[in-house]
Amino acid sequence: MANSMESDTTRSASFNDDELATNSDDGKDVLEVTTSRRFPLLSDASLVRRICTLLSLALAVFIASLDQTIVATSMPSIAEHFDSFSSVNWIAASFLLASTALQPLYGRLSDIFGRIETLMLGLSVFLLGSAISGAATSITMLIAGRSVQGLGAGSLVSITMVIISDITIERDRSKYASVFSSVWALSSVLGPLLGGAFTESSAGWRWVFYFSVPVGVAAGVAILVFVRLPRPRGSLSQKLAHIDFIGTAVLVTGIMLALLGLNFGGREYAWSSTTVVCLLVFGALVIGGFVLVERHVSKEPIMPMRLFKSRNVGLILLMSLFTGGALLGPTFYIPIYFNVVDNASAIIAGVHLMPFMLGTNIFAILCSYITSWTGRYREQMWVGGTISTLGLGLLALLDEHTSTGKGLCIIAISGIGVGMCMQTSLIGIQAAAQPRDMATVTAIYISLRTLGGTIGLVIFQTVLQISLTPKMDRLMATFPEFASSIAAAIDNQAIIYDSRLPGELQKAMTSAYTDSLRTVFYTMVPFGGSMLVCVALCRHIPLRTQMKSTVLE
Repeated sequence: MANSMESDTTRSASFNDDELATNSDDGKDVLEVTTSRRFPLLSDASLVRRICTLLSLALAVFIASLDQTIVATSMPSIAEHFDSFSSVNWIAASFLLASTALQPLYGRLSDIFGRIETLMLGLSVFLLGSAISGAATSITMLIAGRSVQGLGAGSLVSITMVIISDITIERDRSKYASVFSSVWALSSVLGPLLGGAFTESSAGWRWVFYFSVPVGVAAGVAILVFVRLPRPRGSLSQKLAHIDFIGTAVLVTGIMLALLGLNFGGREYAWSSTTVVCLLVFGALVIGGFVLVERHVSKEPIMPMRLFKSRNVGLILLMSLFTGGALLGPTFYIPIYFNVVDNASAIIAGVHLMPFMLGTNIFAILCSYITSWTGRYREQMWVGGTISTLGLGLLALLDEHTSTGKGLCIIAISGIGVGMCMQTSLIGIQAAAQPRDMATVTAIYISLRTLGGTIGLVIFQTVLQISLTPKMDRLMATFPEFASSIAAAIDNQAIIYDSRLPGELQKAMTSAYTDSLRTVFYTMVPFGGSMLVCVALCRHIPLRTQMKSTVLE
C-alpha cells in the first residue's frame, strides 16, 4: 500500500521519446510525437536567472491586466475629446470581447507553434493595438485599436501561466504562480489610478495606451533573453495541419455572439429586445454546436472532450467561472460604494479597495506555500469557498453608517476567501489533467474566469439598475425641479454631491444607492456558494513531484 501511494504521489508527467499518443475522442490514432527533452526547471536555475525570468513574464501579465482597468477613469475625457458619449462603453467592451473570444485557443496554439512564439505573437499584436489606440483620430479608430489590443492580451496571461507550468513541478508551482496573481491584482488596482493620473496630467489620455508600449518592449526583450524553452519541430505546413480551424471558427463565433448580447443588454437595447434575445440564443446554440464539432468532426480538437471525463476538471472549470464573478464583483462595486458614501475620488476609492486585494494576494501566496509544503490543496479550497461566501454576504452590511474600520475588515474578509481558491484551484485542475492537455486546460481555466467575471458584472449591473431606478423615479416625483440631475446620477454618482442640490435630496440619493448596492452584494453570494459546492465535490489527486513535458513535433 505504501509503495502504491508513493508511486501515485510521484507519478511522472512524461511520455517516452517518439511515443504515439491518441489525441481524439473517437479512438482514432492521431500522430502526436513527443520528446523526452525536459523543459528547464526554474528551481534548477540560478537565483538571478529565476528572478529575471519571473520579472520578464510578470511584466507581460502586468500590461495585459492593467489595460482591462486603466481606461475606467479616462473614458469621460476620451468621450469629451471625440464628442462621442454614446460609444464610450465600447472602449472597454471591445478589449474584453476580443480577449475573451480567443483566450481558449492560445493553449493549443502554443502546443503546436511553441510557447515563446505564441507569447511573442500575442505581445506584438497587443503593442500594435496600444499604438493604434494612442494615436487614434476618431472613436472608431480607438475602438478598433482596443480590439487589436484584446486579441493580443488574450495570450499574455494564459501562455505565461502555461510557461510557469512547464518549468515547475506541481508541488512547487503554486509558489511561483502566486507571483502572477499578485501582479494581476496589483495592476487591477493601479489601472484606474494610473488612468486618472495620465488623464489629469499634461501627457493626456493618449498615454493611457502609449504607456504599455515601452513596458511591453522591455518585457519582450527580457523574455527572449531569459526564457529558453524547447521548440516544437516540423515545417509550417505540418504545424498548420494540427490546427482545428472548424472548431476555432465555431467557438469564436459562439463566444462573440453571446458576449455581444451580454454587452448590448440593458445598455444599447432592452434585455427583452429581439436583438439581445437573438444574440444570446444563437450564441448558446453555436456554442452547443461547437461541442458536437469537437466530439464528432475535429480530428485534433482545441477543446478535447476527454478533458471532461475527469470529474475534477469539469468541477474546477465550473468553479473558475464563478470565481471570476466573485473576484471582479467586489473589484468594481466596492469603489462605487465609497464614491457614493464618502464622495471619494477615483484614487481614494482605489485605496479603499486595497484590503480586498491584499486579502486576495496575501492568502493566495500563503496557500501556495502550504500547498508546496504539504502537497494538499483541496482542504484550502474548502475553507476558501466558505470564507468567500461569508465575506461576500458581509459586504451587504455596508451602508452610509458603517465605520471605516468595520468596512475595511469586511472588505478584507471577502478578498481572503477568493485568494485561497485562486491558485489552489489552478493547481488542482492541472493535477487532474493529462500532461499533454496541460496547456489547453490552463488556457480554458483562465478564459472561463474572465468570462465568469464578464457575466457577473452584467448580472450585477442589471440588478443595480432594477433596484435603483424605481427609487430614483420616486425621488424625481418628490423633487421634480431636480429631475434631470436625479436621472443623471443613476450613471454618474458624483452628481449626488452637486452643491446646487439640497442636502435632503443628497441624503435620499445616497440612501437609495446604498440600498441598491446592498442588493448587488447579496447577488454576489451565490457566486461564492457555487464555488463552495464545486470544490466540495472535488476529490484529492496527489501532486506530481517529477515533471517531464510533452512537446508536439
